[in-house]
Amino acid sequence: MDMSQFIKILTAAALISGSSLAPAQAANSLEINGSLFQLVDGTTFDSWKIVMPTAGSFKVNVLAYESTDNTVANAQDINGDGEFTYIDPDTHFWLNDGSANPLSNAANHLARCDDIGNNCPAVDTANFKLDDLGAVFGASDGSIHAQRDPAYEVTLAAGNYLFVMADYRLTEAEAAGGINTGDTIRNTDVGGHGDYRVTFSSDNLRFSLSGDTITVSQVPVPAAVWLFGSAIIGMIGIGRRKVVAA
Repeated sequence: MDMSQFIKILTAAALISGSSLAPAQAANSLEINGSLFQLVDGTTFDSWKIVMPTAGSFKVNVLAYESTDNTVANAQDINGDGEFTYIDPDTHFWLNDGSANPLSNAANHLARCDDIGNNCPAVDTANFKLDDLGAVFGASDGSIHAQRDPAYEVTLAAGNYLFVMADYRLTEAEAAGGINTGDTIRNTDVGGHGDYRVTFSSDNLRFSLSGDTITVSQVPVPAAVWLFGSAIIGMIGIGRRKVVAA
């Protein structure tokens, strides 16, 4: 068997093996679900930790499960739980500086995205970027409020972050204080709540969830590819030795 025949066979084997080891889909995604609660002094908000071992970009698409068009008559119970509360999603990204309360440092605040094409300004810095993806992508997750449920893409440098999910108009001071004061979730009273879902997706990243921590990492190269590369290098070395011997 000459060198060219051997390489062809090795290539075919690597492709077959790689197809069995590669991820089932090129685009990885993660759904997180949560609830915001109405308290006497305002509403709660949720903070999700995001760990980026390396820099990368991913899409964020928010779905408010209990939604209306601002009128009770047109309420839609999207997740079928019998509730018709209305969340106006207000999302934020913060740096997680490792302190006891990273939200207490206004310098950690990176971006806010509320309504699509309205309260979702583009951000473009060396370490953080945000681009609104518009109403069509916003509605792709089933949102009936395509203009109100945020949908955007972020590019983050390697590091630790916080994704904050709140109801209407969470200020930096309220975030630092731990409650969205003065806010009321529409169509509910104290003790009531509204549910939400956020989908993170990317073509070249994968997501894993542990508690409230989301780790975003690169999709690993299948082991067969590394084996194939090593074999090629080895065969090149063998070929060179044969030439020298000749």
